[in-house]
Amino acid sequence: VTEIARDLEVDGVVEGAVLQEREKVRVTAQLILADPERHLWAETYDRDVRDVLALQNDVAQCIAREIRLVLPPQEQARLAGSHRVNPEAYEAYLKGRSLWYERTTMALVKSIEYFQRAIQKEPRYALAYAGLADAYGLLAIIPWDGISPREAMPKAKAAALKALEIDGSLAEAYSSLALVLHRYEWDWKGAEENYKRAIQLNPNNARPHRWYGWLLKTAGRREEALAELKEAEER
Repeated sequence: VTEIARDLEVDGVVEGAVLQEREKVRVTAQLILADPERHLWAETYDRDVRDVLALQNDVAQCIAREIRLVLPPQEQARLAGSHRVNPEAYEAYLKGRSLWYERTTMALVKSIEYFQRAIQKEPRYALAYAGLADAYGLLAIIPWDGISPREAMPKAKAAALKALEIDGSLAEAYSSLALVLHRYEWDWKGAEENYKRAIQLNPNNARPHRWYGWLLKTAGRREEALAELKEAEER
């Protein structure tokens, strides 16, 4: 733990384990101070697997309280806004997002299948719509033969708008919409507004920082671009 904390330049490390058995999930988490190494806090949570998102937020809030961290209002609102989700939909979303990060045409096409599967299982799953928007958006701009922007970008925009219709506070949906405005519709003002909104809602998400940095670089705002790209790297 001491070596990990030194590499990450942090004072403490959260360590945990997850055990799922049928419809139940148990999460054990502990907060460890790195130097000198000692346990500060530990807790076990038992939940129905459908409450897994709320469980994540419970753990985050408990750790924040334990280390006397005052969360900003937007983060408190985000943590309080979790709802029950179909476990199969959640798993499909995670698989889709994992494939999305591979950045290949085959993986992106496969990620679309998983995001669509998540939506079939949970029709009002805003995060899955945002993932679908990101997949179509990236397929349209990758430097190899994916899907033509004329075909992919309208699908990306429709999915992003649907995500926002379901959850107007979802940061991922604002960054998804901003990418379409930025890279396809050339609405840089609208794109900037949506990137900023995404960052305001979830400053720990690297994607809007990175994509906003690209926009600023194109606009010739070099210092601002470098600052955003540095933020993305640190996230």
